[in-house]
Amino acid sequence: MKNLEEVEEFFEEKYQQNPEFKKAWDDMELQYQLAREIIKRRNELGLTQKELAERIGTEQSVISRIENGQNCNLETINKIAESLNSKPRIHFEAI
Repeated sequence: MKNLEEVEEFFEEKYQQNPEFKKAWDDMELQYQLAREIIKRRNELGLTQKELAERIGTEQSVISRIENGQNCNLETINKIAESLNSKPRIHFEAI
């Protein structure tokens, strides 16, 4: 888990120092949040990307793309959550 923490620290530093990076990050925040949650839960269960992909009937490359912030549909999110013995939660926050 230390690697994920180091990555988060790196991005936090870039976020604070670079206005262009900040805008790009803010524009993709939801995808990154989803990716972090999938990675975290997958690691908690000791699964590889390939094993997760097999559980939902797809290729490892699909999981890799999702974990790198690519958009995915709600059906895929639900399949991933179910295969990780989890359920997705969505809520709106006032800005």
